[in-house]
Amino acid sequence: MSVGNRVRVRVSGRRLRGYVTATFDADPGRKLLPIDGLSGQIPSFDASSLESLRWAATHYVTPLSVILKRSVPPNVPQPTASWTGVTRDSRRGSVQEHLPVFRVGATPFGPDVASSIKAAADDRRSVVVIAPSVREVTDMAAHLADLHGDRVVTATSSMSARSVTRSWVAIATREGTILVGTREVALWPFGDVDIVVVVEDGRRVMRSPSTPTLGVREVILHRSRVEPFRVVFHGPVPTLETLAALSTVEEPPGRQWPMIEVVDRGEDPPGTGMLAERTKAAIRSVASEGAPVFVLVGSRGYAPAFRCVSCGDVQRCSKCGSAASRGSACRRCGERLTPCKSCGGTRLYPLGAGIGSIVDDIGRFVDSVGRQGDKKLVTVGSERDLVDITKVALSVAVDVDGLAMAPHYRAAEDAFRLLVRLAQTVMGGRGRRCIVQTALRDQDVVDALVSGRSRPFLEGEMKSRERFGFPPVGSLLAIEVDRAEGAQELLTKHIGSLATILGPAPAGDRTRWLLQGRNLDAARIALRPVVNTLRSHGARVRVDVDPIDL
Repeated sequence: MSVGNRVRVRVSGRRLRGYVTATFDADPGRKLLPIDGLSGQIPSFDASSLESLRWAATHYVTPLSVILKRSVPPNVPQPTASWTGVTRDSRRGSVQEHLPVFRVGATPFGPDVASSIKAAADDRRSVVVIAPSVREVTDMAAHLADLHGDRVVTATSSMSARSVTRSWVAIATREGTILVGTREVALWPFGDVDIVVVVEDGRRVMRSPSTPTLGVREVILHRSRVEPFRVVFHGPVPTLETLAALSTVEEPPGRQWPMIEVVDRGEDPPGTGMLAERTKAAIRSVASEGAPVFVLVGSRGYAPAFRCVSCGDVQRCSKCGSAASRGSACRRCGERLTPCKSCGGTRLYPLGAGIGSIVDDIGRFVDSVGRQGDKKLVTVGSERDLVDITKVALSVAVDVDGLAMAPHYRAAEDAFRLLVRLAQTVMGGRGRRCIVQTALRDQDVVDALVSGRSRPFLEGEMKSRERFGFPPVGSLLAIEVDRAEGAQELLTKHIGSLATILGPAPAGDRTRWLLQGRNLDAARIALRPVVNTLRSHGARVRVDVDPIDL
């Protein structure tokens, strides 16, 4: 019996499964329940990884049992013929000397990842690669398999339970395994892993949307310090969180992405439609050459920007500056929206639109236009479709303003990273370019896109985060309750002296509070009895650590 074993215990006549988290000599007079048996022989964790799992339970304000379930495969794992019974005790202490690195690059990331793991793979050490989507995992695994053969295994949410369990066993017990998986593998045991590669840590899909809201970046960074192993991040631009945590950012000299042409919608008369004439002319010209075009529209979660019909000014909340909508209140801070400040007008029209509307608009002047998968010259899609776009002659962002002024504090950073990814889809050659449409030419996101360098923009964003105490400088934690009776009193009593409590505010069918502070470690611990009390009274509670949307 050892730490990490899954065991079966009979409690009050019920047969339950549990995990061994410690072994010790008990008091001879203490009455203990007998263990009926083991569920598999392979430990799910050791002392080092258990420390990381305990940290995750505290950080994400969730029971340890919930975190432990995330670290094990769907089926009971059975040892392979070559299993020796030793899993994670062979780590080298020297990896503690290696600080995490961010390597700036462009999609597809397969060649860059192969370069990062080459030394470890050649030395027959295990490697873990975590990517945002099933498609990217599949493509990267195929590239690495060409180099390292059947040592490469995959794990995604779309695979069968049997296949996922087989990959879990491989990385936990087989030296030299190269695991490529989606965010679900972040808590798995990594065996003799030498290096973990995280691809595009800033994408929303790299955080679990449901409680516990596990973030790949935070989990892997903590594990690397405790267990330990080396970490390399890959992406088009660093996130502010990686900049705050890392000592080294490796960037190519010169421009980091192709040239960008800015189309100023402020020059267009109100009511001219969703695509400027310059944009239409560019799409028409490139399509007439038989060259591919990709047009990006805002996906779900991005607020469209609206423009005054009378004067053409983009409408913004007077209090927080986020993009205003047709509603009467700001979606970010709840401030009452007033008529246009410039002319007092109340009629607005959107600068962005859905995929269908843009397809119909472009279809009026180009025959070959459709959605991703339609195999047309002009493809209209959202962020999720960028994964399938390799190289195009022209890429277009319909609405920069709706992305950059969305009602959350990460809006500008997220918009910048997305638009850099869009620009990187453009192939080399004369006349090949990326067009971004904006009605606010004088904004930091647009200036940074034109400059071709990310660091000045990110440094400016970091100063803004410092001013308001937002992550990575400060900490945020949201709690949502569907039955809010008594919640305010509980939060004030247990958390009032440990964090600033903002709220309550409506959040769909729930009520939401936001906890803010420079360090919320003590507040996370104090929040546990609050959550337990609310749930015992029948309330559904969602705790969102480091929330994206406010």
